[in-house]
Amino acid sequence: MTTVTASGTRRVDRRASQRRRERILAFGTLALIAVVWIIGAARAEADLMPAVRAALPEAGYFERVDNGVYAARDDSRAERILGYVVVGSANGYGGPLQVAVAVNPQGEVTGLTVIDHKDTPSWFNRVTQSSLMESLVGKPYSDSFTLGEDIDGVTGATYTSRAIAEAVLSASRTAAHLFNLPVAQAPAPEIHVGVPEIAVLGLFTVGYVGHRREFKYKKQARWGGMLVGLAMLGFLYNIPITLAYFVKATLGYWPAWETNLYWYFLVGGLLFVLLVNNKNAYCEWMCPFGAAQECMGVIGGAKVYSIRHRRSWFTWARRLIVLAAVLLAVLFRNPGLASIEVFGTLFGLYGGTLEIAILALVLLAALFVKRPWCNYLCPVDAVVELIHVIRQPVKELWDKVNPRTKSV
Repeated sequence: MTTVTASGTRRVDRRASQRRRERILAFGTLALIAVVWIIGAARAEADLMPAVRAALPEAGYFERVDNGVYAARDDSRAERILGYVVVGSANGYGGPLQVAVAVNPQGEVTGLTVIDHKDTPSWFNRVTQSSLMESLVGKPYSDSFTLGEDIDGVTGATYTSRAIAEAVLSASRTAAHLFNLPVAQAPAPEIHVGVPEIAVLGLFTVGYVGHRREFKYKKQARWGGMLVGLAMLGFLYNIPITLAYFVKATLGYWPAWETNLYWYFLVGGLLFVLLVNNKNAYCEWMCPFGAAQECMGVIGGAKVYSIRHRRSWFTWARRLIVLAAVLLAVLFRNPGLASIEVFGTLFGLYGGTLEIAILALVLLAALFVKRPWCNYLCPVDAVVELIHVIRQPVKELWDKVNPRTKSV
C-alpha cells in the first residue's frame, strides 16, 4: 500500500518546477551566448580595416576579395593591383593571433600589422619591440619562416614569435596564389603524441571505469588519479582544464589536431564521459587543483559543511560570474578574458598580488572545508552543471524519436 501525503506532493511539484526553470534558463543562456557571438563577429570584422590600411598605407582603395583578403589599388578606378593584404592567423600562447600582411606582386612581404592577440601583454611587447617584425618585411613567400633557421625568435616568447611567423607565412602564400605564383605544397604536420596526451587518456579511463558500480577499488583509483593529475597536469606540465578551453571551442578556435591532441583529449574526454555516463570524470578524479585542496584537507581534517540556506546563493553567484566572463570573452573574441582561475599561481608560480591572495585564502580554507574552490567558486563546475541540465531534455527527446534504442 502506498501513501502519498500533501507535503510529499508539494515537494515533487517544487522539484519539477525547479527542473523546468533550470532548463529554461539553461537554453536561454545558450541563446544569449549565440546572440553575443554574432555581435562579436560583426564587431571583429569592422575592426579589420584600420589594420589592413596600416599594413599597406600607400594604397588608396581596398576591395574585399574574400574573407580576410583585400586587393589594394591606387584608387577605385585603377586596374593595377598594388598588392594584397591578407589576414593570417595562428595559435599563440594564449590563443588565436591575427596579422594583416601586405604582399606585393613578387610575393614579398611589404608590411604587417598585428590585429589581435591573446598572449600576455608583457611577453607580446617583448616581441613587438624586438627585431622580429622588421625581419619579416621583405621576405619572399617561398622562405620557410622557421624560428632558428631563417628568422630569429624572441627568448621567453617562443609561442608568440612562432605564431607571428606562421601567420605571416600563411598570408604570404595565400597572396602568392592570387598572383599565380608557384607555391609548394606545405608538408602535412606531424602527429604529436607525448606523455601529457597519454596521461590524460589514462586518467579519463580510470575515471570512466571508476564510476561503474561493479568497480570495487573506487577510493584507491580516485586518489591515484588525483595524485597523478596533481603531479603531471599540475606541477609538471601546468595544463589543467580552464574556462578558456570552452570559450575557445565556442569561438571556433579549434587548433590543428595533429599538434594539439592534448587539447582535444582533455575537452573531449570530459564531454564524452559526461554525455555518455552522466558522470564528471575530470573534476573529482583528476583535476590538479581539486587534488591540491584535498591534500590540504587531509592535513587539516577538512569536513563538508552543510549550508543549505546559502547553497543556492553561492550557486547562482558563481553562474552569473561565469556567464559574465564568457559573454565578455565571446564579445571581444578573446578567450583570455574568461581566465578567472588561480591555477597558474600555484602550478606556474606566477600571478599578481590579487591572485596570490585568493590562492592563499583558498588553500587555507581547504584545511578545514573540503574543496572550497571546487564547491563554491570553480567556473568549470558551472559549465558542467549547464551540460547536465541540457543533457536530460536532449536525452528525453532522443528516446522519444528512437524508442527502441534507449540512451544511457
